[in-house]
Amino acid sequence: MHGVSPIHAIADQRWGPLPANLAVSSRRGATRVGPGILPIAIVLFAVLFNAGLAIVNAHVTPLTASSVIAVEVLIVAAAHAVVLWHYRPQMLAWYAVIAVAMLFAVERGLVLGTFEPKFLRDVMLIATFALLRMTTPKNRLVTLVVTLHVIVLGGVLYEALFTESFSALFDVRGYYIATRAFDASDFWNSASDLFVSATRPGNRFLELVELHRVSSVFLEPVSLGNYVVIITAFLCANYRNMSFKTIAFLMVGNFVALVACDGRLAAVSSAIIVLAAWAAPRLPQRSTLLYLPGVLIGAVLLVIVLHPNQLEDNFPGRIAYGIELLSRFEVADWLGNSDTYLVPAADSGLAYAITTQSVVGLMAFWIFLVFGAKERTPEQIRYLHGLCVYFAMTMLVSSSLFSIKMAALLWFIFGSLQMDAAGRVAAPRGPTRGRQRLTAQPALGAWRV
Repeated sequence: MHGVSPIHAIADQRWGPLPANLAVSSRRGATRVGPGILPIAIVLFAVLFNAGLAIVNAHVTPLTASSVIAVEVLIVAAAHAVVLWHYRPQMLAWYAVIAVAMLFAVERGLVLGTFEPKFLRDVMLIATFALLRMTTPKNRLVTLVVTLHVIVLGGVLYEALFTESFSALFDVRGYYIATRAFDASDFWNSASDLFVSATRPGNRFLELVELHRVSSVFLEPVSLGNYVVIITAFLCANYRNMSFKTIAFLMVGNFVALVACDGRLAAVSSAIIVLAAWAAPRLPQRSTLLYLPGVLIGAVLLVIVLHPNQLEDNFPGRIAYGIELLSRFEVADWLGNSDTYLVPAADSGLAYAITTQSVVGLMAFWIFLVFGAKERTPEQIRYLHGLCVYFAMTMLVSSSLFSIKMAALLWFIFGSLQMDAAGRVAAPRGPTRGRQRLTAQPALGAWRV
């Protein structure tokens, strides 16, 4: 062992060699973690690249759907290059998820006679950013979130205060017509160059300001709402590791973004996440398994009791639409071997996931997520509950969960908090859990992922 620090020796024996950019050095009792800047840059680029492409499309050269796909491929390739450079055996589970998704995509392609890469890409995004976090020390997480929050809040204020300038800079309508399956007739408000849902008939859900639905750098109001939910989950989970000023900035900015985007689902989901985060440390382990079936049962009961109009573009109407769509599924649809309801499923995440991955695949991933996640620290427990609430609620009314803009941040935060098993652990489960003291753990526990 001559020339090898005790910390490195123990780490090599229990978990294998640490990644180069996470190397821990022991010098005069101090522990230093490498910066891991490249993975953070990849996440930021994944969240923001659509805004950059919109500017290019509006002012440099026309783009196509292939342009967006090419950038996504480069992002995923860069992420896996970083991951494989720092490969560890603990990463194998997520690569197994990718392998299973590939096998199902091949089976689906053989049955239907056509292979759709996008459906494989949906699963790969989750695994990619869950893997990428294993190459990055946790102390970079707050930096990432705060940096992104500054950019997003700046975009909110810019769009709200200088709407015409924002529209001219990004030309959101032109970008989505050029790169997505939109045409001019889909944008019912011909007077606006913003996204189709930026202006909608009727009153705002949050009538605190007279303003269109703001999108910021996400270009879509729904994505800004999803961002609000993710930051809410992060705040509820990680508040003990941030200064008061940081917490206040994130909270105020998040409230401004919520009001600006007028997100109905974002408001409801955020409220549920706050309650879930409060209750989470008192609940048994793996209780998050109940969120998805529980939300689905609640949705069915809501439809039975309230009879909402599935044609109305509101939260109850979207739920009714999704439940009615699932009621039409036949065996081939449940097994993911039919495209009959693929187009209608765009407004129902559950229907979309089952159509593209099968009900077996959806259930398997949910079980993998719940039972594969660690619940050792309060941060891990609260964020897992928040993530599962977000997953279940979003799946009721939208397939936006599979957007790279959201997947990058959501799963990177999840993975980063999963790495932190050092310093504090959750008190034992059971009735006395909340009254137990947090106990110290060996510092190297942070690397057991």
